[in-house]
Amino acid sequence: MTDENIRPEREKKMDKNDLLEKQLDDYTNLPYTVSVEPQDDGKGIYYVARVVELPDLFMTGATREEAVRELEAVKQDWMTEYIKLGNKMPLPLKLRKYSGKIIVRMPPSLHETLVKMAELESVSFNQYMVTALARCAGRDEATKTTGTY
Repeated sequence: MTDENIRPEREKKMDKNDLLEKQLDDYTNLPYTVSVEPQDDGKGIYYVARVVELPDLFMTGATREEAVRELEAVKQDWMTEYIKLGNKMPLPLKLRKYSGKIIVRMPPSLHETLVKMAELESVSFNQYMVTALARCAGRDEATKTTGTY
């Protein structure tokens, strides 16, 4: 092979590398959700920092700050490998669009019980479900916006 035959192939690879670099720059600057939780392995407490949208991306540290620093230190390399493997990077939760509507399938007996509970509370079924879901998620939003309860 001559140098002329090799050059276009190299340029194609550079284009792919440039594209990968651009993707990495874009993704590493997105507002991904970082969660830090304490863990106890019986030897003491340590912290696990993870990117919620990328469940396989997590690191540990002796402190919350150390765990986050460790996570940030490996994030770009992790994303590089993830993309190279042909995976599609998910958007951060903050950038996703939410309609506020969901369809939930449940057994008829549970549906009946929930309707009865809503009636006992003198609220609509929808409001009862929103409040119940908010409570389970550890949030008070449903009661703040409607003044119910």
